Amino acid sequence: MINSERKMQRQLTRPAAENIRNREVRRVTGSIQMRESLRMNGLLLILVLIMIAFGLVMLFSASMSDGYANYEGNSMYYVLRQASFTALGLVVALIIAIGFRVDFFNKIVFVVLLYGLTSALLLYVAVAGEVINSARRWIRIGSITMQPSELAKVASVFCLAGYFSWRRRRVESGKVKQRSKLVTWLMDGWRDILIPGGSMLIWLILIVRQPHLSGFIILSFIILTVFLASGLPVRSWISGILQAIALILIIALILGALMPIYLNSTGQSMDELVESITDNFAHVGRRIDMFISPEDADSDDIYQITQAIIAIGSGGLTGVGLGKGRQKYNYLPEAHNDYVFAIIGEELGFLGTLSVLLLFVVFMITGVMISIKAKDNYSAMLAAGYTGLLSIQAFLNMGVATRLLPSTGISLPFFSYGGTSNLFFLTAVGFLLAVSRSGQLPRKKSSLAGAINDVPRADKRMRKPADNSTRAGYRRK
Repeated sequence: MINSERKMQRQLTRPAAENIRNREVRRVTGSIQMRESLRMNGLLLILVLIMIAFGLVMLFSASMSDGYANYEGNSMYYVLRQASFTALGLVVALIIAIGFRVDFFNKIVFVVLLYGLTSALLLYVAVAGEVINSARRWIRIGSITMQPSELAKVASVFCLAGYFSWRRRRVESGKVKQRSKLVTWLMDGWRDILIPGGSMLIWLILIVRQPHLSGFIILSFIILTVFLASGLPVRSWISGILQAIALILIIALILGALMPIYLNSTGQSMDELVESITDNFAHVGRRIDMFISPEDADSDDIYQITQAIIAIGSGGLTGVGLGKGRQKYNYLPEAHNDYVFAIIGEELGFLGTLSVLLLFVVFMITGVMISIKAKDNYSAMLAAGYTGLLSIQAFLNMGVATRLLPSTGISLPFFSYGGTSNLFFLTAVGFLLAVSRSGQLPRKKSSLAGAINDVPRADKRMRKPADNSTRAGYRRK
């Protein structure tokens, strides 16, 4: 009698014990499935290190004659300065990637501070910047010169991504007041398109005024990339574009009405005003004419691009040999800067230029994959924007050096001389590595998780997840 009662008690308590074990299995499985990978993208890091090492070697080869001639026989002048800034940039990149989670930067206060700093530097350049080669683009701090337009490229991605993420959080939290459909439609276009677009337009105007057309083009591409990656609804695009057109028409009418007053106060005629504006961009039209009709251009005007083509053509398949190029001996101006790609073609040949192109193509693909796998829109915008920044600038530089594009001053990231610009490029890489480390979707279930899922369940109801929070965590917000 006693044995039968104990047997019955064990049978009654068995389902409860099995249910407890099943709950533990489900908890362990979920924790494995949702674990984040805190390892940065190794391929991206290796690519950047290869490009840095490759770039320093080619910079030394391209700049040693210039350094020897202009800096008291110091042929290592350019490469040593570049290496010091590169080392600092690597430290900054690793601090950003390893020291912080990418979510740490997703604060509107950082956006406001960085936007204010960048705007102040661009305004300072417009008023008191240093003029080099007939362009007012530089700020000199001791022996160091920097272009705020390079900072603007990095800051534009950070500021736009932070703003769009802040705007999304406000909408999802219900802090945006509900109004009529028409007012809501108009406000969506204003807040999603006109405010961020207008804030970037201020930077674009200040940069093109320097004049810095290449910086204007690259920054425009970067801004467009972040806008496309932001996931804005179609209604916001339509509302914003229509309101922008109306706003432009209103501004044009106001300026047309005020123009006679301005001309009378300055004593200028309309023709003189137009001429003063076009003179600031005369070099742009001249370069376009040289690109379209090089046979009609003066030999002095096309001298630089002609020497670049000679350098690339003389390299053949494998080049004349590292350090054995001739164009860097005062034949090709800016050989260590905008036209370092031509020196690579001369000394390493087609295989050398192809290797540089492939490095940036793989870098672009890796960055795009990081953006696609991002866990939220903020991480996706950062990855897409900084991938676009480095890729677009590199491809434009190669296009200019090979005469596929009109000549303009565009540096090749990690290869061209420019300490502060490479510092900003490596800062962008740091954010990209940060996204790859802490801004990615959780990995799928491991084999251990799969094995746990195969454990027989006593209660069929336990096969269903307790809630949908795990799956919801995968959706990009």
